[in-house]
Amino acid sequence: MHKDFYIFRHGETKSNVEGRWQGRGVNLPLTERGISQAEDLSERLQNLGIQIICSSPLKRALQTAEIVAEKLNVPVKEVEELTEGCLGVVEGMIKDDIAKLNPALWEEWYGDNMIMSTRWPGGESKLEMQQRMFQGFEKMLTMPEDIIGVASHSGSMRYFFLAFGYGPHKMPNTALYHLSYDDGKWTFEVM
Repeated sequence: MHKDFYIFRHGETKSNVEGRWQGRGVNLPLTERGISQAEDLSERLQNLGIQIICSSPLKRALQTAEIVAEKLNVPVKEVEELTEGCLGVVEGMIKDDIAKLNPALWEEWYGDNMIMSTRWPGGESKLEMQQRMFQGFEKMLTMPEDIIGVASHSGSMRYFFLAFGYGPHKMPNTALYHLSYDDGKWTFEVM
């Protein structure tokens, strides 16, 4: 069995502009710029043969998926496991304030050591986010479509991609990645 996944981060939100961590608990729509980014993304995806877009149910990802799907004339399916990670007590806070609140935990979260058990109080660990994303991809492997667009979030995507040796890295809005599955073997590339 062969499947191709074109995975993209949602467009810009007000929280992105303000430097706030959204996590799963902050559920904002796209800004006008975010809408424009999603429209530009749909042009990049135009000739890839995508048959369906699977999306996180959060507004920012779902709205991005719907804009892309409309341009590509394909359906959208919500997949709960593609949602952003739960960041617990720091959701909605300004990133600079979070870094000052707990510098050691901030370094563990973003540093090169990639301690997968790291979590913010009340939130998911990096490993839990990665495992949840794998569950979502296992679901998508059972779908009839062979070429699938995937709308998700920077945190969940970042820690999922570590399983393929990619990261840690900054991820701009509507960043695009390609993951293929071929009879049990995954291949990852940045587009």
